[in-house]
Order: sequence, then structure tokens, then C-alpha cells
Amino acid sequence: MITKRILSALFIGGLLAVAAPSASAEPTTFVTTGPVFNDPKDPEGIKQKAILGHVGRLIGGATSGSTIRISLYAFGSDWIANLLADAHRRNVNVQVLVDHTSIETDSWMGKSGESVKNKLDAAFAEVPPAGTTYGTSWFRVCAENQPCLAKSTVGVNHNKFFLFSRTTGSGSPENGVPVDNVVVQSSGNLTLSDLTVLWNDAMTVAGNEALHTGYTGYFDTMAASQARTDGSLRTTNLSIDAVAGPAKAYFFPRASTDVIFNILSTVDNPVNGTEAVCHGNTPGHGTSDGRTVIRIANGHISRPAVAKKLWELADAGCYIDIVYGKLSDYEALGEHRETAYWLTRSTKLGKISLHRLNNGKLKDPATGQVSGTTSHTKYMLVEGSYKGLKDQKIVFTGSHTFTGLALTDNDEALLKYESKEVHDAYLKNFRAQRAASVAEAQYGGVE
Repeated sequence: MITKRILSALFIGGLLAVAAPSASAEPTTFVTTGPVFNDPKDPEGIKQKAILGHVGRLIGGATSGSTIRISLYAFGSDWIANLLADAHRRNVNVQVLVDHTSIETDSWMGKSGESVKNKLDAAFAEVPPAGTTYGTSWFRVCAENQPCLAKSTVGVNHNKFFLFSRTTGSGSPENGVPVDNVVVQSSGNLTLSDLTVLWNDAMTVAGNEALHTGYTGYFDTMAASQARTDGSLRTTNLSIDAVAGPAKAYFFPRASTDVIFNILSTVDNPVNGTEAVCHGNTPGHGTSDGRTVIRIANGHISRPAVAKKLWELADAGCYIDIVYGKLSDYEALGEHRETAYWLTRSTKLGKISLHRLNNGKLKDPATGQVSGTTSHTKYMLVEGSYKGLKDQKIVFTGSHTFTGLALTDNDEALLKYESKEVHDAYLKNFRAQRAASVAEAQYGGVE
């Protein structure tokens, strides 16, 4: 029997190792569409690194001549930085765009982000040996106290996505079938707390050229804005969507419309134009009597319009189930009271189901170690009616919290994906977060 210590060491030391197929076996496709979730309190420690390992295998599998694009709020992983440096040296083009917070040594990240920047700057400046070619790579930082694209002095580049033009996803470019146009939209940053304290998800969409093109266009727009020191390319309203089959991406900032409010308003469309709002699904799709269910696991909820719309849907018969971190917004402190009012107000059928999960600062008095967890995901699940159709199962996920800053001041992305299998995988994670909230309930309460 393998001990926990040995298993953990094997995982950390050989995270990218994948058994080579026999000579007669067909090549394996390692990159598939679907979500990956971490478990911050996995007793083995392996599930904590599920997203980190997934991203690492995609980087390790990037093929020569391909391009990796990464946009992050906080990048503090030396391990991922080393993999990116290795990819650059095998002729992969690596482009990284991070918020200024990532490199601030007096911030909560300490010096981890600065270490990553220095490591990659040095690697990307290396002169390749004779007869070899390195990638065309760069590591760039948004200006201090502002996002890369949004015209704001209070927002940030809050993105958390990874784009691969071609990768095997196995950790090696020689092992497995190369897959083009891979998008990974995550809720997490590359920091230690994102592994051990925060609940996160990473949704991978493989082989979707239209989606990859949409994200690439958004990334290039941010990069162009970051490069213009006069701020002339910054915007307050980026009305760009990428429609790509079962997927759709929304990019921010948005000054003209609230995307989440609009999405919830489509749930308001009666099935077949005749059923009552939130009703008319096949029994078992949604509630047992066919009412639409909306599940949200989001660290921050503070937009009153969104909260009011959720209450209206609950009052009409939808079942609303929410795991949240805070009902507040640092730049709009007065509004969270109205948000909390709508989310805690009684409806005709009772109250919205609220589960607070924000215990990332709680420490065990005996050990000094963090003992609680915090929801850091930003997803919403719709099971039931949507755009007048019944029995739908749709996931909305990404970096977009339901706050004012995320809507109008941040660089953000929100990914929609229509799939029963993907929805049900997220549903399993939602129930795990809700169970953690119940287990940690003695620390609950609305802030």
C-alpha cells in the first residue's frame, strides 16, 4: 500500500509523467472538453493541485511553433513559470499578461509574482544555441492601479484564462494526439491559496476554433492597450461576444448592459410562450415538479439589479440555491445592503437558499493552519427553462464575480457552455461546496 507521503511525492515530482503507449496502440487524445475542479481540503493533497496539474500538462504538451496566451490577475507559481520557460526553449511562443498586483512585493503575494516575472524575463531574453530556435515570447504587466484594457482607476485585470493554439495535453509534445484551439477558462489564479483554501474550477473547451479566435482577439486587444502608454485604446464598454456552437464568451468591461441580468431575464421567457415563468419543464428537470433551478457559487455578489432579478424569479417559482463568499463590493459599500435585502427577502414559496462559504482566514488555534475554505468560483447553473425552451442545462463560468467592478471596471471573461454532462459535473461540485458551507456553518453570516 502506498503511503500518503509517497503518493504526494510521486504526484509533485511526476505531475507531467504519462505512461507511454505501446508501439501498436493508437495515439491517445488527452485534451477533451469539460471541467476540472480542485478540492482545497483533499486529505491526500492531490485534488488541491488538480487545476494546476491540468494547466501544467497543457503547457508541457504545447508543440513547436504553437502559441500559449495567458491572462491572469495573480501569477505566483514558479513551477508553471519553469514549464513556460521550457516551452519557450522548444520554440513555443509564450505570451503572458498579468495585473500589476501580481508583481507588487508589498501585496498579499509577497515576492512570488516578482520571482515569476524575473524568471520568465530572463528565459525569454536568452539567446538560443546555434542551430536552434526559441519562441517569440514576452511577459507584460498592466499599468499600476488600472486594468490593461478597461478605462478605470479602481479596476484590475481580473482574468484567469489560458489559450493553446496546439497541445497534446499530456505533458509532452510527443505523447498523444495534438489538439488545436484549446481554451481553459478558470476561476483561479496561480497562487498557493488557490490550491489549499479556495474552491476553483477550470472549464476546458477543446477544438473550438471560433471560441479560441474570440478569446485570442480579446487577449490581443488587451495586449495592444497595455502597450499604448497614452491610454488611447482603453474602453468603458467592450460589447464583444464570441458565439461558438455550444459555447459563448462574453468579455468586459460593459457600461451599456448587465450581462448577468440579461441572462436571468432569458429564464423569464415562458416555455412555448404559454407556461408560467419558471414552470413547464419535464418533471425531474429542475425540481421534481418541473420548476427551473438556478444554482450560483460565486465569491462576491453585490449588484442589486442581479439580486432583485433572482428574487423575482424565486417569487415566480424558480428554485434559487446560492453558495457565496460576500454580499459586498469594496467600491460600492452602500449597495450591498440592498443586495442582501433582495436575497434574504421572503418569496411566495419561502426564501432563497443561501449558504455562506468564506472561511479562508479561519485558523486552527492549535496548529496555526487555515482550517476553513472559501468559494472562489464564479459560476451559475441553469437547469430548466431558458430562452423559451424547456429542460435546458447550461453553465456560465469564468472570472466574473457579480459585482459592480467586474461589470464596468475590470478586464474579465465569462464563458457559457450548453451541455448536460458539463452541467452535471458542475452540479456535483456545487453540492460539495454547499456541504462544506454546512460543515463550516458556525463561521457563517452576511458581511
